[in-house]
Amino acid sequence: MRHVFKATKMGWGKEKEGIYFDAKYYTKEEAMAEFKPFQGTTQKGYPYTGYEYDGQKYHDVAYVGEFEDNNMPHSDIELMDALIKSKK
Repeated sequence: MRHVFKATKMGWGKEKEGIYFDAKYYTKEEAMAEFKPFQGTTQKGYPYTGYEYDGQKYHDVAYVGEFEDNNMPHSDIELMDALIKSKK
């Protein structure tokens, strides 16, 4: 089982990245704590909170859920399918 997160990388491209943590070693809360918040200011002077993990900075981070290793979503469509199946 893995805790899966979806994060938006810093920059204008709004590139998304999937990040996961092995549920054998991390609880959901411990995995979330790996994303360290930092304060920044935009070019126009607006303050914001970003997140850093493993040397990469992100605009935002969202917990997606816990998934079996062989059932990890690799796209938004696969994620939506998995969420719909879990509700049935």
